[in-house]
Amino acid sequence: MRDFFKSLKFKLILCFIALLIGIMLYAVNQSGRSTGSSKIINTISEPFRQASTAISENIGSKIEYIFNSKKYYNENTELKEEINKLRSDLVDYENTKNELEELKKFVGIKEEYEDFTLSPPCRVISYTTNDPFSSFMIDKGSEDGISLHDPVVTSAGLIGTVTEVSEKYCMVTTILSPELSVAVKALGKADSGVMEGNAKYAADGLSHIIYIEKNSSIKAGDTIITTGSSGMFPADYLVGTVKETGSSSSGISDYAVIEPFADIRKLTSVMVVTSFEGKGETNGY
Repeated sequence: MRDFFKSLKFKLILCFIALLIGIMLYAVNQSGRSTGSSKIINTISEPFRQASTAISENIGSKIEYIFNSKKYYNENTELKEEINKLRSDLVDYENTKNELEELKKFVGIKEEYEDFTLSPPCRVISYTTNDPFSSFMIDKGSEDGISLHDPVVTSAGLIGTVTEVSEKYCMVTTILSPELSVAVKALGKADSGVMEGNAKYAADGLSHIIYIEKNSSIKAGDTIITTGSSGMFPADYLVGTVKETGSSSSGISDYAVIEPFADIRKLTSVMVVTSFEGKGETNGY
């Protein structure tokens, strides 16, 4: 806008305005002496008057814009801040809604397993990069009552165990890992075995049971639960469903492929069982 007032265009406008004023003054001075000359002057000056009116209106609007630009800028800034706040409120609302939904699920765990002492709901911060067995970190630690080897669960089923603990964080090894052994059995049956992860199955989010007695009654569709015999995991907690069965390479025992009830690779929150009936009491696995 400053460039406009310095431009040749602006200087020409000033010249036109000066010329117009001169013509109008001349017309006033001659008004008492010659009606004809006044008419001529009026006729000649009319286009200039119209032009000056248009120019003055244009300049007036530009001046108004200059004086109001700060006001418009402030209003625009306030609107942007209000929009950002509304967006932030919406995100907070969605997060709170999701947390409440998770809490509802975990309340069911406590109702079904009255002997459990549970940690606060734990948010899954991140999965371990390049780990095919989907280990992950949670945002709770020893200051929340969590200890090494505590079981990690969701309302859907067993997830794994705590393998590293700090005051505010924990690392969890999942049931997809060969480093974790869990004594399990088929619901309603005596047949049991040991669930251990395997790289072959972990890529699909699956685990498998080994050391199943030859010609056992375990079959596809059976529900698998924990036995609780090792003292590391509570008894009768849901694990998953049998997808298929077969004989081991040695031919001495059978195996079963397990699909966990919880999708181990897509967890957002879990809970840690810090105490349960039979914890630390071993009886085989």
